[in-house]
Amino acid sequence: MSRNRRQFFLQGLAGIPALLGLPFAARSSRAASVPAAVPATGPKVFVGPQFFGATEVPEDIFGDLPLMRKGTASMTMGGSPTSIEPIVSREEWLLKRGALREIHRMVLGSPPPGLDCPLNVRVEKEYDRGDYVEKRVTYLLAPGERTAALLLAPKDRPTPGRAMLTIHPTTADGKEQTVGRGEKKEGQLTVAAANRAYGLHLVRRGFVTFSPDLLAAGERIFPGRKDFDNQPFIDANPTWSGTGKDLWDLRRAIDVMQTLPEIDPERIGSIGHSQGAGLTTALMAVEDRLKVGVSNCGAWPARISRNPFNNARTQWFIAKPALRPFCYTGKPFPIDGHELFALAAPRPYLNICALNDSGYKVEDESFTRPA
Repeated sequence: MSRNRRQFFLQGLAGIPALLGLPFAARSSRAASVPAAVPATGPKVFVGPQFFGATEVPEDIFGDLPLMRKGTASMTMGGSPTSIEPIVSREEWLLKRGALREIHRMVLGSPPPGLDCPLNVRVEKEYDRGDYVEKRVTYLLAPGERTAALLLAPKDRPTPGRAMLTIHPTTADGKEQTVGRGEKKEGQLTVAAANRAYGLHLVRRGFVTFSPDLLAAGERIFPGRKDFDNQPFIDANPTWSGTGKDLWDLRRAIDVMQTLPEIDPERIGSIGHSQGAGLTTALMAVEDRLKVGVSNCGAWPARISRNPFNNARTQWFIAKPALRPFCYTGKPFPIDGHELFALAAPRPYLNICALNDSGYKVEDESFTRPA
């Protein structure tokens, strides 16, 4: 795809928020200028057959995003020629957006029937923490499956207020880490635990925060299993996935948040680190009730991954088993990180990745920065 065509597409995207009545002036001019990929200095191996043996980052490694299949009105009947062409209108993007979401659902797998049920929300305990109030809230994820989350609400702000779903990283402490009760050393929080207490950080900045346990963490660790070992769930739900279950649970958490008097149901966002970051990205892709997302060190495009099995492990946290055949055969995933990022548009979304994260080194900057 030429640079001129890509700029035309990005300029078109910049106009979408105006159609929706949303401000975009501050970002549109920046979006229209796409920096060239920086050539790599050494041999690199890409995920996907078209990149095997490549020695530099192809300029269009993510150039499939602004493309879609087009043809005549009879195209979907299979009786006329088609071609892959740039998206040139909001309507065309919305069509591709819907198709990407459907692919995402297929990758996540199928939940068993009968999961829907009343939330049955209960405030079990309440604590005065000085400048904020902490409440232990329990609710049903599915019939017979009750879970707990911690609500933090500032005392000096009017209600209902803006709120953030704070999704914890891979830690046995689960929700406790996000509210400032993570790993300690000599009676003090470790630096990592203090930095990852973003539920506590945000309540002190005026946000209401809601911190649930993910499956196999905190109060939801399976007996006799390590934290985040979700094999019992996979065994019981062979057509579903670990990520699919997490997204179900997190959407139920949003359901609960919208019922609580402390929270404005129209001003909810999500933030997470590591596991919580990847889930914030996946959640923003499917959950329009989220108005903003922040992902820190948890979302990389798989096509530049050193090992795409991180997305489809066979042990410990088993995220998306449906992706394993793509890993074994070296085929690109049917939906990748850059496409999930795009599904958040036009809502504000911040994805933060370190240049030396996910097995890469600082010396790989010329490879990782374009991604």
